[in-house]
Amino acid sequence: MAETMTPKFWQLTYPLNQRPLERAARPGYEETPCPATGRHATLKRVGDLRVIPHPLGLRDFTWTWLSDMLISPRALALFQRHRITGFEVRKVEAEYPKPIQARAPELYEVMVTGWAGWPAREAGLSVLRSCPACGDRLFSIAHPGHLIDPTAWDGSDIFIVWPLPRYRFVSDRLARIIRHEKLSGAKLLPLQNIRMKPGAEIDAGSLLQWMPEERATLLRQQFGVY
Repeated sequence: MAETMTPKFWQLTYPLNQRPLERAARPGYEETPCPATGRHATLKRVGDLRVIPHPLGLRDFTWTWLSDMLISPRALALFQRHRITGFEVRKVEAEYPKPIQARAPELYEVMVTGWAGWPAREAGLSVLRSCPACGDRLFSIAHPGHLIDPTAWDGSDIFIVWPLPRYRFVSDRLARIIRHEKLSGAKLLPLQNIRMKPGAEIDAGSLLQWMPEERATLLRQQFGVY
């Protein structure tokens, strides 16, 4: 019987020599206060991202200081041609800073819908705080380099592991496409080199902040995610 190979994954992030963009405005959110304490709230994304990029700062992958991942029309066309899975896009409102008079760039925000569940047992996920009324939780991960459980991966080319919505992971297939097509603005890190400090506190908020509502609601019901 042939031996089954373990899938290879990568963290997709920004090159350290690439300056992230400033947001012009944060997206809009609907807030549902915690029924017990009122000190925190469930947020649901309803607005689009606005940015003010400089022309020299744009790449196929462009990132904001808050880790929003934006892609160019070229990158989106390649994703569509190769049938990349695990994402949707939202149009970004972008305008160049004054006094630049050029036409506003076309950018798309990547909303990741791919899923690999909770971290692998070897990662050492701990719950530091939990609200029984609304489900809000604070986490810590002892060994980030052992994050992904391949058996929990849904097979998407782009995916997240909860509770790390700002960390995007990609299949080896997508990593090879990014390299072959020479898409700029992307750094692919082996999982053992993930940019996360062991034991750091993680407050992910609600999945409704990070994914389209229908997908987020389904995953919340299936996996008990806040």
